[in-house]
Amino acid sequence: MGTAVLMIIFPFIAGMILWMVFRNKNTDKSKSILAVSMIVISLIELAAAGYLVLCDVRGMTPELYHLTGVCGLGLHFRYTAFRGVLGVLSAAAWFVTFLFSIDYMKKDANILRYDFFNLLTLSAVFGVFYAADLFTFFFFFEMMSFTSFLWVAHRQTKEAAYAAGTYLGIAIAGGMAILMGLFIVYNMLGTLDFNELSARAFDAVMLGGDLKWLYAAAVCMFVGFGAKAGAFPVHVWLPASYTESPSPASALLSAILSKTGVYGILLITADMMPMQGKWGLFVLIIGVVTMVLGGIRGVMSDNFKTTIAYSSMSQIGFIIFGIGIQGLLGEMTSLAMLLESVDFMDEIIEIHDMAIYGTRLHIINHSIVKLVLFMAAGVVFANVGSYDLNRVRGFGRKKPFLLVTVLLAAAGVGGIPLLNGYVSKTLLHESIAEYTALLQKVPMEYAANAYGNDVFMLYSPSFFKAVEWLFLFSGGLTIAYMTKLVVVLFVEKNQDVSAQNAYEANKQYLSVSGKAAISLCAALIPIFGCFPKLVSVRIVEYGQVIEGLLDESMNYFSLGNLSGALISIGIGAAVYLLVVRLCMLWRKEEGYRSIFPAWLDMEKYVYRTVFFRAVPFVLGIFSRILDSVVDTIVVILRKTVYHDRALPYELPEGNRVTHRMGYSMEQMRRIRCAILRKEYQPKNYEHKLALKESDLFENFRIIERSLSFGLFMFCVGLGLTMLYLLMVN
Repeated sequence: MGTAVLMIIFPFIAGMILWMVFRNKNTDKSKSILAVSMIVISLIELAAAGYLVLCDVRGMTPELYHLTGVCGLGLHFRYTAFRGVLGVLSAAAWFVTFLFSIDYMKKDANILRYDFFNLLTLSAVFGVFYAADLFTFFFFFEMMSFTSFLWVAHRQTKEAAYAAGTYLGIAIAGGMAILMGLFIVYNMLGTLDFNELSARAFDAVMLGGDLKWLYAAAVCMFVGFGAKAGAFPVHVWLPASYTESPSPASALLSAILSKTGVYGILLITADMMPMQGKWGLFVLIIGVVTMVLGGIRGVMSDNFKTTIAYSSMSQIGFIIFGIGIQGLLGEMTSLAMLLESVDFMDEIIEIHDMAIYGTRLHIINHSIVKLVLFMAAGVVFANVGSYDLNRVRGFGRKKPFLLVTVLLAAAGVGGIPLLNGYVSKTLLHESIAEYTALLQKVPMEYAANAYGNDVFMLYSPSFFKAVEWLFLFSGGLTIAYMTKLVVVLFVEKNQDVSAQNAYEANKQYLSVSGKAAISLCAALIPIFGCFPKLVSVRIVEYGQVIEGLLDESMNYFSLGNLSGALISIGIGAAVYLLVVRLCMLWRKEEGYRSIFPAWLDMEKYVYRTVFFRAVPFVLGIFSRILDSVVDTIVVILRKTVYHDRALPYELPEGNRVTHRMGYSMEQMRRIRCAILRKEYQPKNYEHKLALKESDLFENFRIIERSLSFGLFMFCVGLGLTMLYLLMVN
């Protein structure tokens, strides 16, 4: 059995063992041993993931693994370079969150349950990332949804139950959508293996057939994967779930679990929709809406953790945006082949590399940053007991460690130069800018002849120029809401003077293990940003089949590339002053207030209204109409074809045998009396025989019930005896 399969199975087995050992132990010593055990397990997983990468670099990694007999189709796993990067990222995220949880979760009453489902989720995540086909992907994706549901419901409060219900509802609906897409794909292409799927989808496209079924399957699966990623419009579970779950769980939800959805969207675009520009445009638009809406909600939120949650939604939008550009370039590649232009193709390859590198690098960067921010949010909650901005104001003053780490994470995700987010956002920005410039070089008559007159209706340079500005605007929103959090924590003072004094006097706000966990992640932020070619690009190049396509002469810190970051910084400063300082703090004595209109809450006023009120109401009316139609049909049939007839003769007592025998005996007695000239007196033989029949069959029923009861008691006794023998032996 391969190492990848062992990595999937090992956390599950370890979780079962820990459950059996610690299920009846609740002492401080047992909790400490459990915490150390979780760290050891995550270190083993991290070592195994690193070993796979090392073997792959040396050319020793087996390509394919199988577990046959599971659900008929079996489970299939494959290791590739990008899967290896995601595996290392996942194992590292679990390690740092387990390290952080030593102190954060030690007072929790249900820590064993949390750790158990944490390990099950880790198994499922590795199953998703190492899946070789869509069925294996779906199998572990659904397993991950149900195991992570316990993270959201962990606190068992009313708010946590509400958030968990939304999370589970969206997960189930998304899973059903993915399953429907799988049915369509398997029916039309005859395979779910990613390698074969790509080849057969490409053949279907080249044959020029009707691809509506392919788009239908892709949209179904996009709904399911987008729901897990937190993409618009199936993002409604995200803010409440991130806020109500424990901070280590929130960190994993944002850093890793959302990436499983992104990974699914990436696989759809790369393997199922080759050279489909319309699909790329659809993904791009969803990405733009997601990053803009998430940024707006993040700016307007008055809750520390909810702001970070909406930040995750916005950054996922940036990643989906990059996937959309990759889809658009597929159609552009076919156009370059039609034009037979080498220079044209070289430009497309370079832009495609920018999009791929930027997308994959932003996946990694976002995970690192959100691990820091959500663990910092856990530190705030553990000491303050709230995420409300007015209550946490001034908590970070005179806490240099917290200031440095949070500031690095906030600036990193904001795309400030010399930090990790700047590199990935620069690549994404350059890809859309270069794509817009490339569109101006496309001979429109060739495009019209090849694809129809409307193919570039939305692919005009002006449209994508607007998309580029929305990209920069979203970057400005990121800077605005991150500035809000930094100012609230480290610059402003709490309105309650006694609370502020207590915050500043609290020097033991974080344990050594917590500082180590946060430091490990925060240290990577400047390393990735200061050495983009040496570190960042090398990591994502490892995930490429063909390396070195990106122009080596690209200067990440040139004035042209820095201009995008400077524009976003200017937009962020303006949004912070106009929205946060003027609107959210309109009355400074009242503190921060959420200014997002409550009636725009999609989860409460759209999804729950539709599925809990509108749909039952419409279905109730429809059912009532059908009921009335059926009743009308029955009445018509009874009056025509199946008209009413008189009921057959029903005996008052006995049965037909006793009736015939009694009647015959009575007639024979009547004849006998006539022959003997005696007065006829009825003996009512029919009644007597009916009584005999009733007594006889009642006795049989008593015997039958007695035998049944006796047999039942015998079975119960036999079962108890077997149970006793199992227990004593």
